[in-house]
Amino acid sequence: MTPGTTVATGLDLILDRIHDVDGAQTEINRAHARQWGALAELMRLARANPHVYLRAEGMARADALRFAEDAAAFDVGLRLRLSTNRVRSIAHSAQVLEDRLPTLHAAFAAGHTTVDHVTAAVDLVMGWHDDAALPEFDEKLAAAASNSTASSFRLRARRLKQRLLREPAEVRHARAFADRRVWVEPTDDGMTFIHALVAAPDAVRIIQRLNATARAEQQKSRRGEAGWRSRDQIRADLAVAWLAGDGTPTAAKVRPMLLIPLLSLLGEGDQPIELPGYGSIDRVSAARLFAKAPSFRRVATDPFTGEILEYDRTRYRPTKAQRDWIALRFEQCIDPNCSRPADDSDVDHLEEWVRDVGPTNGDNLFPLCEISNRRKNVSRVAYRRLPKGRVSITTPTGFTTVSEPTAIPEAAPF
Repeated sequence: MTPGTTVATGLDLILDRIHDVDGAQTEINRAHARQWGALAELMRLARANPHVYLRAEGMARADALRFAEDAAAFDVGLRLRLSTNRVRSIAHSAQVLEDRLPTLHAAFAAGHTTVDHVTAAVDLVMGWHDDAALPEFDEKLAAAASNSTASSFRLRARRLKQRLLREPAEVRHARAFADRRVWVEPTDDGMTFIHALVAAPDAVRIIQRLNATARAEQQKSRRGEAGWRSRDQIRADLAVAWLAGDGTPTAAKVRPMLLIPLLSLLGEGDQPIELPGYGSIDRVSAARLFAKAPSFRRVATDPFTGEILEYDRTRYRPTKAQRDWIALRFEQCIDPNCSRPADDSDVDHLEEWVRDVGPTNGDNLFPLCEISNRRKNVSRVAYRRLPKGRVSITTPTGFTTVSEPTAIPEAAPF
């Protein structure tokens, strides 16, 4: 060993790695802050220069500035692989952070706190109209953000807000109640979460009814007997039956599609069985739904066609067969950063009926959600048909992407 040379101990190496991790997190925080600021500035620039994103039809609209923002958010969302709504949400949060929580914003820009911390703070500031209390809220949160986890910070911030607020709880609840909604989160192995944001009393009533009914149902069998189910399993089965309306007159009105290649259903083929809006499911589940579930449209595919899907210019409105075929071919809106299911979107002429003299044919009909449809009609975002159901999408700033249809057998529904 050379005289004067020191040997790094295990503690030295560990401290080096900790410093690396800490430094990397600081850089990540700074990068997030720069991205937030850039998105907020992009929205401001889009509003100041709407002609960059809108055609003459769009500029003439009363809501032209909002659509310019939407087109800009769509543009950058394609690059970031984020939904348009997500981009606008981040940009709005960044603006709120800059305008209403300047101390916390400075800590974020310096890398002292994370995007999860500032998101929690901004969420609590939304709809808060008591500006006199905001400076204290901002100062205390900025101090807490650098020495607490995001979950702990959120709890402390919520308690601080309750202490500082002068607005009655009833008024705040009425505002929050307007945001009630239900959404689906697919998971693995043919399973899905269903989330519901509802008023707390309603949630308690739902859970109490599930618990009481599940207890009574479980008493009908004993553990180890055929058909015995755990309490959680019974609650899940009850929730499905109640929400789907099993055994009621309204159940048949809910008709999701099930795409089953006939050979796969018989166990002699290897083509995937698709539940549009979710993905592939197993053959046993598909066979049960195909044979028994009255609320499912049973749509099989085979090497034959039974419906007219090509009308050229002889009719404008798509037929039900064409709408069904579009819902099978595309799982969702063709805009890459939109997740609206195809059967909940408009069936739109990509080459427009009047402006482009587009035909009402299967290769010119695509699912577009209401906002994406308007964006196509009034913005400078260009949509171009490609072979095999593909669509080229080019933004005014020159970014191009290609939307692909869901891969399914090339046959018509019947």
